[in-house]
Amino acid sequence: MKIKSNTLYIVLYFLMFFVHFGIWQWLKIGFEPTFIKYYLFLTLLFVTVVTILSIIKNIFPTYIGFAFMGLVMFKLMIMFLVMNKLHLSEVPNYKVHFIIPYLISLLLETLYAVKMIQNEYANKENLDPNTEDKKGV
Repeated sequence: MKIKSNTLYIVLYFLMFFVHFGIWQWLKIGFEPTFIKYYLFLTLLFVTVVTILSIIKNIFPTYIGFAFMGLVMFKLMIMFLVMNKLHLSEVPNYKVHFIIPYLISLLLETLYAVKMIQNEYANKENLDPNTEDKKGV
């Protein structure tokens, strides 16, 4: 049984959440409502990026990279706007606890986008009728 890449990246994201929450509880930092609100917001952004990339792949498959770059800029802008509303700076060592999950989710989104671009490129190579003629010459 092969796991779809969507499922794999979502499972890895939630595995990151549970590991981070376990470390958070072990260190007895407190501020659990802030932690949960942050992860709800980060999860919403992660799922939005993955969903929009999947839609772009079906509609405009050659523009996946451009869509990804735009979504990353949008996500960064939204994070700066929401950081103050979530009161992240009140948490001790908030930079470590909130930047690392953001970067890991960005890494997962990047790997997902790269995989989609590679699959699109491979599909384009297999469907191009002129590739056989060029290889045979």
